[in-house]
Parts: sequence; C-alpha cells; structure tokens
Amino acid sequence: MAETLRALGTRTRLLAAKPDAGDGLDCSVTISRDHPKDCGQRQVFVRLDEAPRMALRFGETVTLDVEPGAHVLRVDNTLFRKRIPFAIESGEHLEFSILNYMRWWTAGVVGAFGWAPIFLQVRKTSLQ
Repeated sequence: MAETLRALGTRTRLLAAKPDAGDGLDCSVTISRDHPKDCGQRQVFVRLDEAPRMALRFGETVTLDVEPGAHVLRVDNTLFRKRIPFAIESGEHLEFSILNYMRWWTAGVVGAFGWAPIFLQVRKTSLQ
C-alpha cells in the first residue's frame, strides 16, 4: 500500500491509497497531543494497527485514513503503555487526545531523586 506523509505545521496527515477512496465514506482517526494539562515533556510513541510507530511531541497532531472495522491504537511514553481497541464505521471520524501528565508530588520526587514518572492518559474525544 502506497503511503504519503504530508506535514502541515504541527499537524500531519498520513494518506493511504485505498481502492474505494471515491465513495465519500472514508474513515479517519485523529490523534492529538495538545491538551492544556499536558506537561509538555518527552515524546509519546503512537502506533495504529501494524503501521509504523510515530513519535508525537507536545502540540503535534496526526490524522490517519483507515478502513472501516476493528483497530488497535497503541500509545507508549516509555514508562507507561496503553492499548486501546476500537471500531470505526464507514464515514466516521474518531479523535483521541494523548496526555502526558505529572502528579502533585512529582516536583518533590524530582528534587530528591533527579527524576520522576510521567503518567500517560488517552481520551477518546469524539462521539461514535
């Protein structure tokens, strides 16, 4: 399958060639990392099904065209991993928001040990 990667500032769209691309019932998944409570630290690795792994930094968004049916979104911030199975129907657009965040005690742990965990949350922000 031929793929094209097009960068639009901090937004990226991965377009996959599909045999029925002209029927108007295309499906897409948008994955963003722009939540205001994101700590803005580290990158998050995202993988949809068996597609190549992508690194998302704070403020970046990627949109992927997919086939209708069942899919699995894998998100990894090198400490925590999430596996989110979902289904998408023809003509549907799903959005996921990724959040790397710290807890209230994180600054104290950084001061004591020089490092602290950054937690990972994935929110489905669109209605199905």
